[in-house]
Amino acid sequence: MIQLLQNHNVDIRVFGCKPYQSRGGRGLVRLSSNENMKDILNKIRSHKDVVRASFSRESDQAVMGEVIIDKCAACNALKQSDCFMFSSKSRGEGWLEWAVAAESNSAIHDLVYLLGKNKCEVQLTRISGSSGASGLTLRQEEILQFAYSNGYYEYPRRINLSALSRIFDISPSTMSEILRAGQRRIFSEYFGIQSL
Repeated sequence: MIQLLQNHNVDIRVFGCKPYQSRGGRGLVRLSSNENMKDILNKIRSHKDVVRASFSRESDQAVMGEVIIDKCAACNALKQSDCFMFSSKSRGEGWLEWAVAAESNSAIHDLVYLLGKNKCEVQLTRISGSSGASGLTLRQEEILQFAYSNGYYEYPRRINLSALSRIFDISPSTMSEILRAGQRRIFSEYFGIQSL
């Protein structure tokens, strides 16, 4: 994805990546830019490796949607590994920073090896412990991470509760409860207080 947009100033966020056929990948993508979004989307859709790209406009400067790519060396490496990429974001100069989950550090190192073998330039910057220790469910972690990285906790908010609810296809009241329960668990762990 980032190779498609190297000549544009675009913030790229990928939320989940799944294999597509034998060599491709599909992911939920959020793009934001001060440039002409129509030109950016046309460039993505017209690329020879893009099978389908469908987007919903969040604002004049941001869209969210699914992109399916027929050939993706990074997706292929991820598919061969025992890792799961749950988000990635652009870091400038053609870099994407991935957040991956794995059962062991060796699985992460295997992914780094596979990425290199698939001719992807890669730098391992950090390995941290399992977030499962926080007591968050996978769903809470997914939603909280998405909300945080998309500006729900910023002022003014870049994404609101209604938009989060639509993206995850749940009601606003359910979304609100998931966010509150996840925050409660994080605060309980941080402050060392058992929640009642």
